[in-house]
Amino acid sequence: MSRLALILAAALVAGPLMAQEKPLEKVPARQMSLFQPVKPYANATNTLIQEIAEHGQLMSNLEEMCDGIGPRLTGSEQLRQAQRWAMAKLKGYGAVNVHEESYEFGRPWFRGISRGRLLNANGQALNVAQMAWTEGTKGVLKGEVALLDVTTLDAFRAAAPSLAGKIVLLLSQPRPTAEERKNIEAYFEAYKKVLQDTHSLATLMTSDKRDDLQNMTGSPAGRAMSGAPTAFITQEHANLLKRLIARGVKPQMELELTGRHGEQPIRVYNVVADLPGSEKPEEVVIVGGHQDSWDLSTGATDNGTGTVVAMEVLRAMQAAGLKPKRTLRVVLFSGEEQGLLGSKAYVKEHAAELGKVQAVLIDDLGSGRIKGFVDMGVEAWRAPLAAAMSAANGLGAVELPASIMPGSTDHWPFAQLGVPAFPALQDPLDYFTHTHHSQVDSIDHVVKEDLVQGAQVMAVTAWGLLNGEPLPHQAPITARAGH
Repeated sequence: MSRLALILAAALVAGPLMAQEKPLEKVPARQMSLFQPVKPYANATNTLIQEIAEHGQLMSNLEEMCDGIGPRLTGSEQLRQAQRWAMAKLKGYGAVNVHEESYEFGRPWFRGISRGRLLNANGQALNVAQMAWTEGTKGVLKGEVALLDVTTLDAFRAAAPSLAGKIVLLLSQPRPTAEERKNIEAYFEAYKKVLQDTHSLATLMTSDKRDDLQNMTGSPAGRAMSGAPTAFITQEHANLLKRLIARGVKPQMELELTGRHGEQPIRVYNVVADLPGSEKPEEVVIVGGHQDSWDLSTGATDNGTGTVVAMEVLRAMQAAGLKPKRTLRVVLFSGEEQGLLGSKAYVKEHAAELGKVQAVLIDDLGSGRIKGFVDMGVEAWRAPLAAAMSAANGLGAVELPASIMPGSTDHWPFAQLGVPAFPALQDPLDYFTHTHHSQVDSIDHVVKEDLVQGAQVMAVTAWGLLNGEPLPHQAPITARAGH
């Protein structure tokens, strides 16, 4: 509307008051507005946006999975229960070819009790959590706390004799030098030998979060940080131990960790479901997240939100009666927290079909609003991705940084092979400072409006990719010059 038209409109409203011929009658606010809302125009993307806003099942699904089933550690019965739940939901939404795909995982791990306490000084209970896929203490350990602050293997080797029989608070750890990286297997063998020679009772690693929040990691495929039982300790309690030692006090501590490995290696699963394409069903757009979580809380933001968003994209398209040209495939990965194991297994299993993958969209950076996608540093992908995302610009998804996000989440095994794969860029909220891998990763930290917006952005971007021009595949990203 022009400036003159606005002035005239304002004059029409103000006129009776300025003339003062009679008191201004009360006019309902809706009649004072210059504009009246209308329903969104009935194109596919607006239909998707409206369907998710009015009939979305995001929060109810998140509550069923997180509050009802709970933590979903890879290899656990709770993850298996969540996968069966997801498959039943997807079938109910009209998905076809709903199935699981298995892969070898290794031995599962079961969390038990984690307990620590000072035996001298103030006698305080200490907030500790056993590192996943490490051995327990086989009873209660008691010992003096010692600090280890080394950056090279030689320094670690020199310090090892002083750590025998002690509970070691790790301040830093050895990193291989450029020369040692040339033969990394030899380096790890030497590192393992130093660990064996240390004969410490246990290792404490400091959480990366403040406010007495914990951290968690671990994998059956990973190398343990220590040959001894290992636990995370919160920053505040690690600082307490350091202050005592700095004052000349030798902290005496008891520690009990009862987490254990399963007896035998197992197979674990990814969940896969399709909404078939109407014209090019052999070509696929994958929308996904990882359904596994850490087990200190219920995994709401990492990655319950990504799981229910992927499911909602399929539900909304089917409920709205939309028929994409290409096939929409929802994949709920497992093993992400142990090193992207589920997505690595998927690309291996589907290697012969990867050329038919139009794109992969992954939601796994918390529950905040989606601000855009990372273009993975491939110029040829940028324009088609921008075109697919354009319908989401009005939702606030406008960012398209020209950069690579290596590792991090399940887009990476695809991108490494040159498949167009894009992680969603999200408002961090309190994800990295509080919920990520901690004991407060619960629904309390999910903002419903942000979750709805994220599902809308994923849905309309996926719709653009399902119906737009094909994206070219590239040489593996790690092999391209400059990266």
